[in-house]
Amino acid sequence: MEELADGAAKSVLRLVSWVVRFVIWLIWELFFEVLAWYVGWGVIRVLTLGTCPRVSINDHDQASALSQFLVSSTGLVCLIGLATLLARLTGSG
Repeated sequence: MEELADGAAKSVLRLVSWVVRFVIWLIWELFFEVLAWYVGWGVIRVLTLGTCPRVSINDHDQASALSQFLVSSTGLVCLIGLATLLARLTGSG
């Protein structure tokens, strides 16, 4: 009987593990690679007066890995900064 319960527990833990991996992948894909790219692309474009990044806003797949990382990181920092600013302004931070 213990073997059955042990097997069921392992199956549940394996399912939870797959769900957590999927959620992490979704967060990475959605927020870092998509949302942060669009925000970072606009910020860098304004700061460099339209010279960088050289790829268009919808062509982030054609950008180099370094460019993708820098633009997405810039977008992520801007989003975190905006969230912090809004939290302080509303008194909840």
